[in-house]
Amino acid sequence: MSTPWQHDNPARRRVRLIDAKLARGADMKTQAEIALEWEAVEYRGRAQAIGQGAIDLRVCVEATLDALHELLGGRMNFRLIGVKSVRAFDDAVSIVALSVHDPDTGESRRLMGTALASDGDIPQGVARAVLNATNRVLGNFLATHE
Repeated sequence: MSTPWQHDNPARRRVRLIDAKLARGADMKTQAEIALEWEAVEYRGRAQAIGQGAIDLRVCVEATLDALHELLGGRMNFRLIGVKSVRAFDDAVSIVALSVHDPDTGESRRLMGTALASDGDIPQGVARAVLNATNRVLGNFLATHE
C-alpha cells in the first residue's frame, strides 16, 4: 500500500545545477556562465552585459535560461519578468519571476522561484531560484515530451 505522497511512477527527475560563475572584466562587462545537468548531459548557458549591481542578477538569470533553452531545443520558452535580491533573516534571498509559453496550449503563465544565496554566492542563488521556478513545469514537460 502506498502513502498519499508516493506514486507508482518512478521518481520525478529534476534539472540540476552543476556550476555557476560570475566574472567582471576591466571594461565593466559582466559575464555569467551556468552549467546544468539533465540525464547525465551537461548544458551550459552564457550571458553578458555592461554594468554591475542589478545587472549581475539579470545576467545570471539569462545564462540559466540560455542553458535551459539549450536543453529544451526550442520546445518551451521562458522569459525573465524580474529578478531581485533581498535580505531576510540575515541571509540573501534571490527571487525570480518568469513567464513560460506552453506550446501545447498556446498560453503563457507566470512562475516564481526563490533561493538562498549561501555565503553571498549570487550566481548560485539566482540559478537555484530559476530552477525552483521552472523545475515543476520542466519535470512534467520532460517526462511527457521525451
